[in-house]
Amino acid sequence: MTTMAEPARTAPTSGRRRPSRNRFLLYVSALLVFLFSATPLIWMLASSVQPLSRLLQTTTGPFDLRHFTVDGYRELIATYPVWSWLLNSALVAAAITVGCMFTDSLAAYALARMSWRGRQGVFVLLLTPLMIPLQVLLVPLYVMMRDFGWIDSYLAVIVPFLSSPTGIFLLRQHFLTLPRELDEAAATDGASPFRTLRSIILPNSLAALGTAAVIKFIWAWGEFAWPSLVLNSAEKQTLPVGLASFQSEFNPRWDLLMAGSTIAVIPLILAFIALQKYFVRGLTASALAGE
Repeated sequence: MTTMAEPARTAPTSGRRRPSRNRFLLYVSALLVFLFSATPLIWMLASSVQPLSRLLQTTTGPFDLRHFTVDGYRELIATYPVWSWLLNSALVAAAITVGCMFTDSLAAYALARMSWRGRQGVFVLLLTPLMIPLQVLLVPLYVMMRDFGWIDSYLAVIVPFLSSPTGIFLLRQHFLTLPRELDEAAATDGASPFRTLRSIILPNSLAALGTAAVIKFIWAWGEFAWPSLVLNSAEKQTLPVGLASFQSEFNPRWDLLMAGSTIAVIPLILAFIALQKYFVRGLTASALAGE
């Protein structure tokens, strides 16, 4: 007795092609975004290794390896106190970042883990500075610093920015995702709120802390308007203020400016690469959290 072979079943291919097609489109989109974002950085790096006469030829651009030179870096390091500018920027950015992590974590813990009257109103009030440009606050801040006698000192650069509404928001949103049982267990063991924050909440919030620290460090490192307004001594200038001296109306030194900008960007790139995992995790957790 003969049996007829059943026809082979073929799985539909449309369902398999769709994920691969979507993945391809995703990769292409990510590549386009990367090229769009990296073009200024690549242009700056290429311009920093070209002579000034070459940079003034705006029709051709800096992408010519035949004119490769590091004379701009040599003149910058030999003529200007670039290392002092770097050290000043590092000290200011580090002090602001550490101070913000301390004050922001305290405020975020009080807003997220403690119950008290008017908590939501205070939270909204703390977020109000996000809608006010810094330029609007420059004159009142300058008058305050002058009255305190802090003009031309690092206190004027650091103290007004020892708290960040963005950092408070990110940390609060992350603290809301942690189980309440952690606080209850700590209270049962006799831990104070500060001890609970230090020993339990913060060790479980490294991603959010890394995100807030990166955001604040990048801002403090690149801030120009406020340090240029309150720092008058040349030896106290930060790197962005020092680089601004290369721009003049009649003889701009674009080669030195590009070289200095490249040196200024390197610490930021290294910091972001080191904390990239925490940065992405912190932003994701803060975006998904809510109350």
